[in-house]
Amino acid sequence: MPSNDPHPGAVPQRTAEGQAELSQRARPLTQRQRTMLFLIDGQRDVDEILRLALQAGADRRCFDDLVTMGLVGLGPDAVDTSVMPSSLSLQGDSQWSSFGDEPGRADRPLDEARALLLRAVRSEAPVAGALTLLKLRRAGTREALAALLDEVEQRLRKPHRQIIAAQTMRHVRHLLTLPATSRPPAG
Repeated sequence: MPSNDPHPGAVPQRTAEGQAELSQRARPLTQRQRTMLFLIDGQRDVDEILRLALQAGADRRCFDDLVTMGLVGLGPDAVDTSVMPSSLSLQGDSQWSSFGDEPGRADRPLDEARALLLRAVRSEAPVAGALTLLKLRRAGTREALAALLDEVEQRLRKPHRQIIAAQTMRHVRHLLTLPATSRPPAG
C-alpha cells in the first residue's frame, strides 16, 4: 500500500506527552486516536503503523492529529531517543535535599522513599494495589519498606511503563542507603 508519507521509512515515536497520555488519559482522544498512539512504539515505520491502524478502523487522519497535538514525533530530532528517561524526570518528585531540619523527622530518606512508592502505586494500580498501599503506610523501618519493594515493583510493571518503574525503584533503593540526616548535627 503506497503512502503519501513525507518521511518515507520514518519510525515515529511517542513524545513524553504521548507516553503520559497512554497512562493518564488526560486528553479527549477518540478510541481510534488512542489505538494509533498505542501502535506507535518506536520500532514500526509509518507504513506498517498505518496498515495496522486501518485494520483497527483508524486512518491517516488519526496519525496526523497525533503529530499535530505533539503526542507523536517524526525524525531523529523530534523526540528524546535515549533509552532511559532523563534524571530530570525525577525533579519535582525528589524532595530529600529540600527538607529542612525539622524536629521529629528521624529518617527523611525513608519518608521520601515511602512517599514515592505510595504515589507510584496510587498512580499505576489504585485498585489492585490497595493492600500494597496499606502495607507501605505501615512500614516504619527501612527494612520493612525494603521488604515491600518486590511487591511494589510487580504492581508497577506495565509494558509501556517498565523504564519509569525501574527508574523509580532504583531511586527508592538509593534513598534507602542514605543517612537519616542530611547535615551533621551542629556542634
